[in-house]
Amino acid sequence: MPKAVTFAALGILYWTTHSMLRPLIGTHVLDLGGSHLDVGVVLASYSILPALIAVLIGAIADRWGNRRLLITGGVLMVLGSAVLLIPTLATVFASQVIIGLGTISVWVSLQTFATRSSDEGETRERRTARIATFSLFVAVGQSIGPAVGGLLQTAGGYPLAFGTYVGLAAMLTACAAAFAPRDAERASSPRSGRLMRAYVDAARLLRKPTVIATVATSFTALVVFDVRTAWLPLLLHGNGMPQWQIGVVISVGAIAGFAARPFFSRFLSAVGPPVMVAGVLVIAAGGATAVVIAPGDFVFVASMSAVSGFAVGFAQPLTLTLLSDDVPHEQLGLASGLRTMANQTAMLASPAVFGAIAGVATLGVGFIVVGSAAAAVGLGSSLVLAIARRRSRSDGEAAKKRPTPVEP
Repeated sequence: MPKAVTFAALGILYWTTHSMLRPLIGTHVLDLGGSHLDVGVVLASYSILPALIAVLIGAIADRWGNRRLLITGGVLMVLGSAVLLIPTLATVFASQVIIGLGTISVWVSLQTFATRSSDEGETRERRTARIATFSLFVAVGQSIGPAVGGLLQTAGGYPLAFGTYVGLAAMLTACAAAFAPRDAERASSPRSGRLMRAYVDAARLLRKPTVIATVATSFTALVVFDVRTAWLPLLLHGNGMPQWQIGVVISVGAIAGFAARPFFSRFLSAVGPPVMVAGVLVIAAGGATAVVIAPGDFVFVASMSAVSGFAVGFAQPLTLTLLSDDVPHEQLGLASGLRTMANQTAMLASPAVFGAIAGVATLGVGFIVVGSAAAAVGLGSSLVLAIARRRSRSDGEAAKKRPTPVEP
């Protein structure tokens, strides 16, 4: 199978499974008799271990090889979703821990495949276009997953939806085992001593202002994304919206994100990274927060989901491009792990914050607080990135003006 087709299939399968499951977990916990605090704990359990070991997973990708890590992650996704079929709060919690470990392994592998070029002479424009194409495949899965999950749950309940997840995760694993390229694997096995240095190496990467801004952007975009996929369903469910309409609302946002991907390269060239970072996060946060105005109005909520989704659609190719531009080739796995750590921390912080706010106030207040914070981070990250790029240009111009030393 051609490499492009392989990664299209893997990207679609991965994000279809991920995006169909996340919106169902909160309402499933409530149906099992859990509270909003229980929802926060269960949703956070998905991200606790991944947030701690994402950098380590990235180092394993650099040293062990993406294909092995990809297959291992797929197997964990299958096992975790099988546990989810047992309808108790304890098994839902356990399933999210296992699935979280599996999905982080798969996603770090796919990111590393996408950012690491086999052509050393590849231009920046071609790399940006390649990453945008990969993100387009990903957006397909993000677009159809929520609607598929909502329709399956409406048609046959949670067992049908979760059983379908098991099947899709098995298909992903089989596709990875049969078609993932072997030439990306490393000859050496991972050594614990060297792998433990991954955190030191990651800290060194974070000394670069562009990496800090990129990680902050990725973190915040995932918070907004998780607000739309995990917490918006609870807000709409509480206002009487049926599950199939909730699934459509989430899918509308994902489809808007899909529609944004073809414009990515053109927008980035036109406005530059700093402006794009600010625009992405401010618009995404505004759309996600505005739903509190009329959470029972299907058309209005779907429109705001589309606005937020379109903006968030630029975040993934944007952050991957920024990392690929500023990180050495041999550390792209580590950089992908660092970015994924930020994303997993976002998925951990979002349930913690929303669970706490819902416990003392309302979900609507949570949307306002988190949305305002996301917009502020977007403006701050844009400023850091602009200053770093200006300094880089100044240093480059100063270097050109220095006289060339004459050898004696």
